[in-house]
Amino acid sequence: MKKSEFWVIVILMILAIAISIVSMVIVSNKTGTSIGVTGNDVLNTGNVTANMDSLVTFTRGPATVDFGNISLGGINTTGSNPAPFILNNTGTVKINMTITSSQPLFTGSGPTYAFNSSCHETTCATTVYTWTNFTQAAQNLVEVLEFNESKDELEVGIMIVVPLDETPGSKTDTLTFTASEA
Repeated sequence: MKKSEFWVIVILMILAIAISIVSMVIVSNKTGTSIGVTGNDVLNTGNVTANMDSLVTFTRGPATVDFGNISLGGINTTGSNPAPFILNNTGTVKINMTITSSQPLFTGSGPTYAFNSSCHETTCATTVYTWTNFTQAAQNLVEVLEFNESKDELEVGIMIVVPLDETPGSKTDTLTFTASEA
């Protein structure tokens, strides 16, 4: 072998080693791992994080509470007929809820048009257990309604007492339920 051929082979071997080292450094920088050139293994740990967005949502059933025909001075509350509203927290966070009446249901003197709320399951949040007369302002319905399956439903009862001087005809009000993250 000629001397010039020997040096070509040596230079090619040095180039191969250099390319191997550069490749290892590039790969280790891209993968975040350390490659031990000295023969010592280096272990790295990594963390995985995730951030869940809050989801405030609920379902309501039934769509309507219909007391049907009721006489002057008549009293009725939701129960089995008509059924109360059932609110279910279907989101991923605890919620507070309010209820708003769009208008008075009756125009006669001394009417009662009220609501209350109670647990529809074994336990739930702080609720309005006493009958509270509607106003056109938002009123607290529940504070901190859970989102887990055993504590996520609320029953909203409605009570009416028809005034003795109420004018005849159909009476309708729209109730708005609003939820916010607790």
